[in-house]
Amino acid sequence: MTDGVVTKANRHYASAGDWRTVGITEVTGIVFPDQGQLRSRKVVKRSNARPTGKYPSWKMGRMLQWESENELNAFRLLDCDPDVTSFNEQPCEILYVLNGQTRSHFPDILVQKSGCKEFWEVKPESKAMEPGVLERTSLMINDLPRWGYSYQVALARDLALQPRQRSVRVLLDFGRRTATGCEREFIRRTFNQRGSVRWGDACRGEFGLYGREILCNLVLRGVLSIDMLMPISQDTRFVARKGEL
Repeated sequence: MTDGVVTKANRHYASAGDWRTVGITEVTGIVFPDQGQLRSRKVVKRSNARPTGKYPSWKMGRMLQWESENELNAFRLLDCDPDVTSFNEQPCEILYVLNGQTRSHFPDILVQKSGCKEFWEVKPESKAMEPGVLERTSLMINDLPRWGYSYQVALARDLALQPRQRSVRVLLDFGRRTATGCEREFIRRTFNQRGSVRWGDACRGEFGLYGREILCNLVLRGVLSIDMLMPISQDTRFVARKGEL
C-alpha cells in the first residue's frame, strides 16, 4: 500500500507527506475499491432516472459503466488514443477538507499514459462553472500532484466535438479485429512503396478482405495515424507514426 492510499477495507485519513492541521483546505486521502472490485460506486442501476449503460472497451477488454452520454464520448476517445495505456470508471473516492468541512469526491475516470496518472471529471460547461465545482477543481488541481496524480475537468462540448467523434466510431467499429503478423508485414511493404495509404484503397479491397479492419486496428495500436479533426472519407490518408511501422 502506497503512502496515503487506502482501500475501503482499511479506510482512514492520511496525507501524502507530513500531517497537516485539521480544518485547512487539502486532500486528506484517496480510497480505492477493495481487491476484486472494479469501481468505487455502482453506476448502472435499475432505479436510475437518467440514461446509463455499458461500453465494451477495446483497450480494457471489459464493459465500462457510464452514467451520461458525455462519459460515453470520453470512453470512446480514450479507447482510440494510443498514448493512453489504461482507463477505468469511478476509480476511487477522494477525501478532502474544503473551508473547514470534510467532504468526498468520486472522479469519473482515472486515465494512465506514459507513467502519468490523471483523474478526469466529466461535466457540461454550465456545471463546471458552478462556484462550488470551481472551488473543488482548484483544490484538486493544486493538491493532487503531491499524491502523484493530476486532475482535469473534461468538458462535454469538447468530448462531443465533430467530426472527431464520428471518426472514433469508425475506428472502433472496424478496428477491434487484431491484424495478423502477415497483414502488418503487407501494410509495411505497401508503406515503403507509397509512403501512405488511403481509406478508399482499403474500401476497394486493395489490402484484402479485411483491409479496413487492418488499417483501423493499426491506428488504435498507435502504428498508423490519421487526422482526427477531419471526417474519414475515401481520400483520408493513413500515415505511419515515427518508428512504429
